[in-house]
Formats: sequence, C-alpha cells, structure tokens
Amino acid sequence: MSQTAAHLVDHVIPHVPVRQWVLSLPIPLRVLLAAQPELVTPVLQVVQRVVTRHL
Repeated sequence: MSQTAAHLVDHVIPHVPVRQWVLSLPIPLRVLLAAQPELVTPVLQVVQRVVTRHL
C-alpha cells in the first residue's frame, strides 16, 4: 500500500496544489439517495454545475 501511495505522489499527481472537495448532504437526502440510487447522478450533476460555476 505504501508503494502505491509513493507511486501516486511521485508519478501520477502533478506537483501543483490539489484541492479535495467533500460533499455532505442532509440525512433525509442521503436516505432518499440510498433508497433511489437512480437519483444520485442527477444530484451530483447539479452539485458539479454549482461548484464549477463558482470557481
């Protein structure tokens, strides 16, 4: 596992700052998405659109 991490750091991830995003949803929405997984893609598309617009 440490070899994989070293490979990623040395050869895959560019030597520039990398920003990590974490999406936290309200519990009722998480339950809905767990019960209806076909809604995950449309919800993530909205999130992506909003984040991209604000960058």
